[in-house]
Amino acid sequence: MPAGLAGVAAIPAAVVAAELYDVATLLESAVAIAPAAVLSLLAVLLGRRGRLAAERTLGRARGASLARIGRSLGYFGLYLAVTAGIAVVTYYVLREFAA
Repeated sequence: MPAGLAGVAAIPAAVVAAELYDVATLLESAVAIAPAAVLSLLAVLLGRRGRLAAERTLGRARGASLARIGRSLGYFGLYLAVTAGIAVVTYYVLREFAA
């Protein structure tokens, strides 16, 4: 679940940092897309692993619901990363090729 939370929070944290501090521009904050995607993918894989462990022990190993929440956060983080990637590519194309 921590990987899922970090994956979901990476992109909004970078955007807030770009808005509040003059360290990077909004376009430069797109660097946070890759770590968000990696952390979210890790959350999905760990959630799957936790679910399989819970199934293997017939529910005696606790944490099946936590694995489900982590996996859901991972999928949501992947959704955010893909959406942010599409937005950055669209912005770049419009900025470069629109006359």
